[in-house]
Amino acid sequence: MNSAQVDFQQIRIKHILFKSKVRSVLYGGAFDSVFFSDAGPISHWFSQVGKVKYGNEPELYSLQKTHGDLLANANQLFSLYRKGNIDQAHAGMKDIEKLSDRFQELLSQMEKRLALRTDMV
Repeated sequence: MNSAQVDFQQIRIKHILFKSKVRSVLYGGAFDSVFFSDAGPISHWFSQVGKVKYGNEPELYSLQKTHGDLLANANQLFSLYRKGNIDQAHAGMKDIEKLSDRFQELLSQMEKRLALRTDMV
């Protein structure tokens, strides 16, 4: 496994954990304010790995923006949940799923394109 594959596997795992934690909070789990902030593990990956190694890749900005949209959407759902609008918060998971699919697609595109570039060298 090369360095890029490890990097992409790390962000993919962090993303799946993010989605799992959103669902957990919406079903009564504990809210982790640091995890769901700009200091969380995905934001940390973008600043420490993404921008450093892949800052010139066209998909990186879209990936980061999509994660920001996921974060904003999750925080809206948490707010709904805290206000007692539990069914509405649960229904909002479909938007999280759509954004998650977009995130995964962008990540796969970047991974494939970089793998092709590496194979050509």
